[in-house]
Amino acid sequence: MVTIQDVAKEAGVSKATVSYVLSGSNAISEQTTKRVQKAMKKLGYSVNHTARALATAKTNTIAIVAPYRSGNFFSLSRGAYLYALSNAARKFGYDTLLLTGENDRQLIVDAVEGRKIAGAILLDIVNDDPRIATAKQLKLPVVLLGKADNTQGLPYVDTDFEYAAEMMIHRLAAFGHKEVVLIGWPQEQYDIQMNYAVRFLQKALECAQSVGIVLRVVYANDETLGASTEITEALCGYPQATAFIIHNDAAVLAAPQVMQGCGLAVPDDISIITVVPDQIATGMKIPYTSFFIDVNAIVDTAMDVLVRQIQQHNTGTETILVKPNFADLGSLSQKN
Repeated sequence: MVTIQDVAKEAGVSKATVSYVLSGSNAISEQTTKRVQKAMKKLGYSVNHTARALATAKTNTIAIVAPYRSGNFFSLSRGAYLYALSNAARKFGYDTLLLTGENDRQLIVDAVEGRKIAGAILLDIVNDDPRIATAKQLKLPVVLLGKADNTQGLPYVDTDFEYAAEMMIHRLAAFGHKEVVLIGWPQEQYDIQMNYAVRFLQKALECAQSVGIVLRVVYANDETLGASTEITEALCGYPQATAFIIHNDAAVLAAPQVMQGCGLAVPDDISIITVVPDQIATGMKIPYTSFFIDVNAIVDTAMDVLVRQIQQHNTGTETILVKPNFADLGSLSQKN
């Protein structure tokens, strides 16, 4: 393994000089810095960010804080976000540290006190999220991936779920649908006020009332079976419904098989429209008209906001909602 001593010898400088270059110190001349960097490249020396943080009280690691969810919680979306966040951090020159547990507030405190992180991205924001106050008190550079009722001035980036819900309802109204089923997330997600679930549902209910659509809400709790049970029960329980809105990863994946099993043709017998991350829609070949969540755009924006905070030693105030992209795949039909 190549060491700092090896780099120092190759560059003809002291170990201390190499350390100064690694820490970004302005005390070293540009010529010497370039010589050290050239030696590092030649020898294939890679920086151990953890060791460097302990030695310099600085770190190039960003925490991704994702609360632990018990039970049959299923979210391909979370996986898509975690992968995209790690990739975005790498592009900015940062490592990532996943923090997940029942007491994520303490995890954040421990990471900051241990000088393990330079900033954090908070996932799965709930209204009145206690992590917001913790980050605020610690003066930690942070970006919320989600919109809470009270962000305490912290920046957030997310999909504009309100826009998606409004556009879906108005599109269904334009197609003449009068009774619609909305397949949502498990009841627990609404009980804890998960921001994306609540925001979408509230806007959908509001818009449905304004255009005269009867909106039947079904919570897909049986996620171990891909929500197929709830979809089947909704079809039987609301026979007058002519369209389904699906805002649930498991239900989106289960719907094609359920419809086929029930002998229903889309859109002749039933219309379907979904909101789903673009990677899932593409990778799983979802055949329905959808509003695609642009995960990479959201994550890249959030990481850019966070890195600017870290580098400028301040807290941001940006509030950014990214509109999802609409894709008409022909799964809506006109009703008289």
